[in-house]
Amino acid sequence: MELKQFAASTANDHVLGLSWSADGERLAAAPSEGPILVLNRQAALVGELSDHGLGNGAAVFHPDAGSLATCGTDGCVRLYDDVSPFARPVEISLGKGWIERLGWSPDGRHLATAIGKRLVILDAGGAPVCEFGPHKSSVCDFAWNPREPREITSVCDGGAHLWRLGHDAPFARFDWGGASLLAKWSPDGRWVVTGDQTPSVHLYDLTRDYPLHIQGYETKVKALAFNSASRKLATGGGKLVTLWTCTGKTGPEGTIPRQLQGHTGDCLALAYRPGSDWLASGGVDGRLILFEPDSSAQPRASQRLGSAVTCVAWHPRDPLLALGTEAGEIVLVEVA
Repeated sequence: MELKQFAASTANDHVLGLSWSADGERLAAAPSEGPILVLNRQAALVGELSDHGLGNGAAVFHPDAGSLATCGTDGCVRLYDDVSPFARPVEISLGKGWIERLGWSPDGRHLATAIGKRLVILDAGGAPVCEFGPHKSSVCDFAWNPREPREITSVCDGGAHLWRLGHDAPFARFDWGGASLLAKWSPDGRWVVTGDQTPSVHLYDLTRDYPLHIQGYETKVKALAFNSASRKLATGGGKLVTLWTCTGKTGPEGTIPRQLQGHTGDCLALAYRPGSDWLASGGVDGRLILFEPDSSAQPRASQRLGSAVTCVAWHPRDPLLALGTEAGEIVLVEVA
């Protein structure tokens, strides 16, 4: 296996996130400051979209259409039907506050975002649908249920809340007393996992209404990824990538995880290739590592960049990987 860098571009500041369009022909890159970039699959610039004041949050393509949503420190969400240089967005102001995250529901009918203690749901055209909260503290992250597009989980200081559109109160709550920073829902809808401020993760088995606390990481958990089959959960909390098996009646409870070595600094980003067990990992050491954990705990391929790898995103179909760095690089790597 070989990683071949074949294209690159540069943003104004470190790259917060990357998003491929559904057809794989466009890549959106959200830097912390400066214009949001839209590139083609050769990393050539096809559009520069206005920034969000003092800082950007995210830029996320619709799961089916070609529209793009962006957000940032100005408390606004912008919806672009066209990402050309002359694109005119629909702008939705949600009030004073920093919007860091956006997420389309699996069916593309709703867009979620968080501002302060509020989890706000918009329709695909930007009209408000509902709000969930207020939460105990600012909403740190959220994730839609891939199997039920009307369900979403949010995390804050106190754990996870599970909401259903059309209902005011959570239909489930897992409050462990600490702060959760990241949320991920498994593709099969069974597991909700949180990455926590303490060096730990919490897994919630919705089939049994059962929480599982896993600790012992070097640092707070900065990255989470399920494979497409929901059988493997990769977690990054320190230099090691820790791999848990999420099968059987009790999932990872009582099992010994696999630990994947290769980084010399903290793992910052993880992503499984859709439909595959190829796992991409980016770290503060500036390394992109490709694992095939079922074959070996050792890296199958790696590449070193000039600064920390802050985000990774697989092309929806092809063996093509996009990564962003702390220095603002956007690099496309082909896996051969």
